[in-house]
Amino acid sequence: MKGVTMKKLLTTTRVSSKRDLWESAFVGAVLTALSYLVGLLAGWVTVLNWLEVFAVFTSYSSTYLCVKERRFNYPIGAISSAAYAILFMQSGLLSSAILNAYLVPTLIYGWLRWRKDARTRPVTHVSLKWVPVYLLVAGLGYAGAALISQTFGGAMAWTDAMILAGTILAQFLLDNKKLENWAVWAVVNVFAIYTYATAGLALAAFQYVFFLANTVYGYIIWRRSKLGSDAAAAATLVLEEA
Repeated sequence: MKGVTMKKLLTTTRVSSKRDLWESAFVGAVLTALSYLVGLLAGWVTVLNWLEVFAVFTSYSSTYLCVKERRFNYPIGAISSAAYAILFMQSGLLSSAILNAYLVPTLIYGWLRWRKDARTRPVTHVSLKWVPVYLLVAGLGYAGAALISQTFGGAMAWTDAMILAGTILAQFLLDNKKLENWAVWAVVNVFAIYTYATAGLALAAFQYVFFLANTVYGYIIWRRSKLGSDAAAAATLVLEEA
C-alpha cells in the first residue's frame, strides 16, 4: 500500500485540485525537513529561523503545483515571496528583497494568464522574434538592479542582481507558459545557490539545489504537456476539415 501511495504521489498527471494541493503540502514538508536535516548534519544551520522555514516550505509547495500546471501555485507563491522579501531584507540581499516584494502583486498577472485549470493555457515555445527583446529587458534589469544594490550597500550586488533580472524574465515566461522558462530558471538557480550560501542562508541555498534539479523535471513534464495539447489541436483541426 505504501508503494502504491508513493507512486500516486509522484505521478506526473493531475489528479484533482484537492489531491494535488495536499500532495504539494506533503512534498513541501518533506523537502523542507530534508533540507534542514542536511543543513544540521553539514553544520550549515545552527539556529532555526522560522521565517526561513515558512518561506522554503511554501516555495516548495508552489513549485510542485506549478509543475503540475495547477493555477493555485500563484497565491501560495505570493505568500512565499512576501516571506522571502522580509528574509532577504534582513540578510542584506537588497535585490532579492526587492524582487520578491515585486513578485507578490505581479503574480496576479500569472493567475489571470493561466486561466482556470479546466481550460488552462497550453504550453508553447517562445517566438524567435521576441528573444532579442527579452534579452535586452533582462540586461537592462540586471544593470539597474546591480547599480541600485551597490548604491544602497546591498550584499553581493552583482550576483544578487543577476537573480533579480533572471527571475523576472523566467517568471514572465512561466506566466505565459513558455517551455523555455525552465532553462532560464536553471541559470537563476545556479546564481541563487552561490549567493544565498555565501550570505549565510544555507536552507534557502540548499532549496535551490532542488529547484535546479526540478528545472529538468519541469521541462520534461511541460514538454509532454505541450506534445499532448499539440496532438489534440491537430486532431481537432482534422475533424473540422473532414
